[in-house]
Amino acid sequence: MEDDGQPRTLYVGNLSRDVTEVLILQLFSQIGPCKSCKMITEHTSNDPYCFVEFYEHRDAAAALAAMNGRKILGKEVKVNWATTPSSQKKDTSNHFHVFVGDLSPEITTEDIKSAFAPFGKISCPNSKMMVEN
Repeated sequence: MEDDGQPRTLYVGNLSRDVTEVLILQLFSQIGPCKSCKMITEHTSNDPYCFVEFYEHRDAAAALAAMNGRKILGKEVKVNWATTPSSQKKDTSNHFHVFVGDLSPEITTEDIKSAFAPFGKISCPNSKMMVEN
């Protein structure tokens, strides 16, 4: 979805159920050449949404500015940069969280680290310790 750190894909949400990929491509192509459009309609209780990929970042940026808040078939659409979940979240599949409570006030963070060190790498984000296997 990105080229040289410049995003080229837009999320288009709050779409009417009557909107099609062809219509989206017709509308967004007026701003700049579109590479693809992928409509997501599988959730019956939610409004459809789509991802529109442009060849150039500048065209995607212009489309974002021009189309966000516009009405398509009677519904005001929400347009934003698409994001990839894999780029936002760290893989925590090998992380284990253990709650240790009711400790004596004399117990230090170093004491706890020493006790759990044989089980793997320990991390302490936001004053919470985590053991990574």
